[in-house]
Amino acid sequence: MTDKLLTEWTKRLGLTDWVIQLERDVAPDDMSIDDAEGCTAYAESTKTAYIQIIAPKYYHNRIVPFDYEEILVHELLHLKLCLLSDDNDAFRSRYVHQILDDLARAFVSAKRCTQKKPTNSTR
Repeated sequence: MTDKLLTEWTKRLGLTDWVIQLERDVAPDDMSIDDAEGCTAYAESTKTAYIQIIAPKYYHNRIVPFDYEEILVHELLHLKLCLLSDDNDAFRSRYVHQILDDLARAFVSAKRCTQKKPTNSTR
């Protein structure tokens, strides 16, 4: 499956040397992590990854609206910062996820701001 956003963000984040398999619209029961919007399994030595993103219909009423692009960027940032990962340290894992969320939101917001066309207003 090709995905224009996957191609765009792998270029933006300098991940073009990774082989990434993306599965979209995944049911929660088929995801490898419970109660997740997305999840990534990777092998940093071979730069291969498998990313799953939940189907919007399963997102339900969460505080933050579903944003496929932000979830994708968050998952890709796991690859970019894979050396920071430590699954044996729960606090560090939570902290890294918070950083990834902040970065993903900032990167996508910045991209969207630059894509807006200026309006011509007369006063």
